[in-house]
Amino acid sequence: MSRVTVITGGTSGIGRGIVEKILANSEKDDLIFATYAHNAEKAECFWDSLTPDDQEKLVILKADMSSYEEMMTFVETVKKQAGHVDWLISNAGISTYDKFADYTFEEWNRIVNTNLSIPVFMIKEFMPVMTEGGSVLFMGSYAGQQAYSSSVVYGVTKAAVHFLTKSLVKEFEPRGIRVNAVAPGFIQTPWHETRTQESYERINRKIALHRFGKIQEVADMAYSILTNHYMNGSIVDIHGGYDYF
Repeated sequence: MSRVTVITGGTSGIGRGIVEKILANSEKDDLIFATYAHNAEKAECFWDSLTPDDQEKLVILKADMSSYEEMMTFVETVKKQAGHVDWLISNAGISTYDKFADYTFEEWNRIVNTNLSIPVFMIKEFMPVMTEGGSVLFMGSYAGQQAYSSSVVYGVTKAAVHFLTKSLVKEFEPRGIRVNAVAPGFIQTPWHETRTQESYERINRKIALHRFGKIQEVADMAYSILTNHYMNGSIVDIHGGYDYF
């Protein structure tokens, strides 16, 4: 039976890197369903970069993961087209650099919905069609373990994702489905495109390896977790030694 992977936020940044890693290790009939929220241009750019063989394996769908209705439409599409899911990767996430004093209730809810609430219900909906021995992988963050001053709400949602990861182990235990999370530190993604050189230097001084991580390094870690059949309930840090000295 072909392997079916579902990944949210799969057309740019870390999500794209994970899709590329899975494609590089895929079989002929494997399928990957990847979402994007708003940036059709990046999704098209990713699609155009693929070989015809890889395009046959990838289905890109627009689905804003801050919307319960769009998430449900996406889930139903996958169920109809694939019938089962082997690997489920909750990667889509958003943040804000607004100061805590400037938060609005609406903005807080939008970020909590995207990073936590919608993923919970997406996983609930996919649960009945997940293959025995499959894998659920969350994109957490080291910000969920070590408080960053730059975004309170982001860190709170990622801390919740880490706890959710451990909590779902028991829910999936009867069918041997593993649940894990990756917790990256500062990774060089489009998210950091507007960061100043001074900001890079200040952060790099706090990282033992004195550089931001590469997308491929996180993708490699994610793939190793997905394929390791004894990893379960783990939160795997990958941050280059952030704040170790």
